[in-house]
Amino acid sequence: MKSSILGQFQNPTLIDFKSSYVYHPHFKRVLKAFEKALCFSCSDEFESVAVSGATGVGKSTVCRAFEEKLQAMLPANSDEKPVINITAKTFTTAKGFYSSLLFELGAVNSTSGTTEDMRKRLVKLFHEKGVIMIILDEFQDLFECKSTQSALLTANFYKGFMKEMKIPVVISGTEVVAELLKINRQFQRLYNLYELPGFNMRSHQAIEYFSKFVAELMKNAPLPLAFEFKGVALKRLYLATEGSLALIKKLATEAIYVALENGQEELDLYAFAQAFKRYFIQRQEEIGLNPFEEDRVKVNRVFQKVAV
Repeated sequence: MKSSILGQFQNPTLIDFKSSYVYHPHFKRVLKAFEKALCFSCSDEFESVAVSGATGVGKSTVCRAFEEKLQAMLPANSDEKPVINITAKTFTTAKGFYSSLLFELGAVNSTSGTTEDMRKRLVKLFHEKGVIMIILDEFQDLFECKSTQSALLTANFYKGFMKEMKIPVVISGTEVVAELLKINRQFQRLYNLYELPGFNMRSHQAIEYFSKFVAELMKNAPLPLAFEFKGVALKRLYLATEGSLALIKKLATEAIYVALENGQEELDLYAFAQAFKRYFIQRQEEIGLNPFEEDRVKVNRVFQKVAV
């Protein structure tokens, strides 16, 4: 993008923080599954991976992280594209699917030709570009407003595509993906399912896990924390975000923005309170308070009612 003024508004520090990854244990399990799938790529024994979980648990993040990892392993000036990562929103038909793949591979006139012509071009380009994995994100979008029979026909198309290409396909999406595997035994055979759970605070182990994740995330922040996310502070964060990885990162990013805007040298509860007030209005209405402004007693009371 060419702009003579954009640089006056962009903040590389915030961009770096917002794009940072935290490889917590659940992510590591999924990344290992991706690597295992590559053991069988391009063979008759190929296998694929299904990643399922609620919105905001990090499904797209872990897929993007693996794509970037493989891209970084290529020699300098390589034109290979080991991973194609597309979202289901970009296609609704077989032809649309092929067109999206062709576009990602840099094909000229990616929308032209019959479905069969596109399929043949893909076979050739997959070989030329060294494609070894395809990621289909937001996979549940393919099944919205479809009958069970229609959904199975759609699923069978991708099953046939996988068998022909012999390339691991990662389908990533909400709990619908896990349901799909339950009703289609062929999919069960082809996919190893990994369900990414959200954070919760229902046990000592879960609390410790959540706390460690937040601590690792905040190490990437450009400002040091003036407090620790433990005890009631961790409850405040959980109330604000419902344990959603995406919302935790969003709230932290907004808090950093507030702190930098105010010229603060540390990231304190006030910055989080202001960020929540500005950008989490709907959540504040849902729980009836700003968890970073209320006293410990009220936070604990609402936490027991709402969060556990």
